Amino acid sequence: MRRTDVSYEDWLDGTFGRAVSGQSSPQFVERDDWPDPVSDQLAVEYMTRLFENSEESLRYYSDRQITAGLWELGSGDAYCVYSSEVPIELRLRLVRSVETFFREFFANRCLPELSAGASEQASLLNIICYMWWEVFTWGWAKDEPDAERLAAQDLDVLEAVLRLTNPACKEAAIHGLGHLADQSDQALSIIDRFITKDFGISPELLQYARAARTGCIQ
Repeated sequence: MRRTDVSYEDWLDGTFGRAVSGQSSPQFVERDDWPDPVSDQLAVEYMTRLFENSEESLRYYSDRQITAGLWELGSGDAYCVYSSEVPIELRLRLVRSVETFFREFFANRCLPELSAGASEQASLLNIICYMWWEVFTWGWAKDEPDAERLAAQDLDVLEAVLRLTNPACKEAAIHGLGHLADQSDQALSIIDRFITKDFGISPELLQYARAARTGCIQ
C-alpha cells in the first residue's frame, strides 16, 4: 500500500535520516529498513521539491545518508515518473528539476575530480553524481506512455549539466550520454558538440567523451 498521509518532512527523514552502515557501499541499506513508498502523486511533488530546493531540504543529513537515500530513490519512488495518474506536465517538471539539483547541489558539493578509472572515489557524493543516469533512468523505457517526451526532457537536462563548470558534473552527463549512444542520435550530437566546442575540458575528460560516443564507458 502506497502512503498518502506523509508530510514532506517525514518523507525526507524516511529517505535520508537513517543510519547507514558499511564502508564500501554507502548506497546499500538493508531492504527491511527502506520506507514504504508514497503515492505517485506525492512522489512527483516531493522529489521535485527536493531537487528544486536541495540545500534547504538536505541540510541536516550527512553525505553518506544523502548518497544512500538518492540511490534508493532511483529504484523506489522515482518510478512515479511513469505514472499516467500524474499529469505529464508535472512529471516533465520533475525531470527538469534534475538540472537544478546538479547546478545548485552537486556542482557545489562534489569535489572537482573524475570518477572513471579512479582507484579511489573522490567523495561519497561524487559516487551518486557519477552514477546518476544509471540510477535514474527516466524516459528510456520505450514501452512506457509518454516515454518520448520524458526522454527528450532528459536529453535537455543532460546537455545543460554538461555545461556546468564542475568536471564531476560534466563527467556524469557524459556517462549518461554514453549509455544512450546506441539508441539516440541526439545523444551522439550532444557529445559531438561538447568535443568540438568545449575548449576548456581536460585531456582526460575529452578522452572519456570520445569513448562515450562509442558506448565504451564504465
